[in-house]
Amino acid sequence: MALEALADSTSIFRQYIERNARYALSIIAESSDHPLSRKKLTIALQALQYTLASPEFWPSSKQLLLALAPQMELLDLRVLWLPYLKQGLAQSIQFGDQEAELALRFYLGNFLRESNAYDEAIKQYQLGIALAEALGDVAMQVRLLNRCAFARRRKGQYSQAEHLARRALALADDDPVEQGYSHLVLGAIRFDLREWDECLEHAHQCLAIWLKHGARRQLAWGYTNLGVSQWRTGLKKEALKNLEMGVRFFEELGDIVHQASTKMNLGLVYYELNEFEKALELLTEAAKVFHAIQDKRRMAMVANNLAHVYQKLDNIDDAIDAFQQSISLWQSIGETAKALNVMHSLTNLLVESGELQHAKKLLQIAQLELAAIEGHSDYQRLLQSFKKLNAKAMAEMKERLEEDTNSPRLTK
Repeated sequence: MALEALADSTSIFRQYIERNARYALSIIAESSDHPLSRKKLTIALQALQYTLASPEFWPSSKQLLLALAPQMELLDLRVLWLPYLKQGLAQSIQFGDQEAELALRFYLGNFLRESNAYDEAIKQYQLGIALAEALGDVAMQVRLLNRCAFARRRKGQYSQAEHLARRALALADDDPVEQGYSHLVLGAIRFDLREWDECLEHAHQCLAIWLKHGARRQLAWGYTNLGVSQWRTGLKKEALKNLEMGVRFFEELGDIVHQASTKMNLGLVYYELNEFEKALELLTEAAKVFHAIQDKRRMAMVANNLAHVYQKLDNIDDAIDAFQQSISLWQSIGETAKALNVMHSLTNLLVESGELQHAKKLLQIAQLELAAIEGHSDYQRLLQSFKKLNAKAMAEMKERLEEDTNSPRLTK
């Protein structure tokens, strides 16, 4: 009797796991492009936990992983999701399920990229590209090429990034959404290289493609990137309009992280329009989101932007603190060139504020850090900027010294 009871219990438990998996898939399908509620997400992840615990449930695990992956990207829950992705990828390889392996390498690459683990992300993308070619899956090959291009752009490897994006564009004849993404990457490269007119041209092409084909989720990106490009080319009123469109689209999608990024960009336009209180409001809203998800890259960006606003509002101590926070964050993720950009702003503020000894120390640090990025696309620009700033600081110190020497003194 005991043996029969054990067999029944095992069967019942298996049915329970399979039923939970089916239910989880149904609630994910109901949510579609909108983010899952906390309760539904908990149910889905619990179901996935059970299926991944036993290889016999791989078909259910595969379905859950591929259904949940877009949701987890939308919710930006990297720390929570990465272990599931890695375990799923291991099982897909174990079972020789190349279709699942290909998709999971794509999603794993995306999450590693957004975690600033660019080398690891590129490795996953490259393995995925090779697998897609072997399987003859052109659609996935294009998606992987575009994302790999974006990761290389983040690393400052612009020629490699452009090569990958143009390769994707050439293959994407039947995929207009990915054609738009190729233009997004190409525009981002031009943005980093400060080639604003070309950046704007790619932004227009990107948005036009996505509008024509009703790619609703991508439109949020399209309006945002067009707004940023217009801001950089001096079209500030137009930039406001398109960035506000981006904020609304991201809100409809429930994508609070990228909505916060768009608010940050919107704040910068208000800053340049001298509406500093409005800029402060938007940047503070964005900073709360980035701190909540501990996204160091975006935290570094928004801290730098807040520092410039504080400076305009004459909150010098807050500006110095924000600049220092930004420098520390950029350094923590290995973005030395970006840290030096912020260091230049901080040093300039210190010189203007008369804190010349502090400025002198930062200039010495900058000189050492510059040597580490020789060959980087920003090297010459930063080198020249720091030389001018050093000359400015030396002139200020000389003037101070002369004032002290010539000032009246009491004699005994």
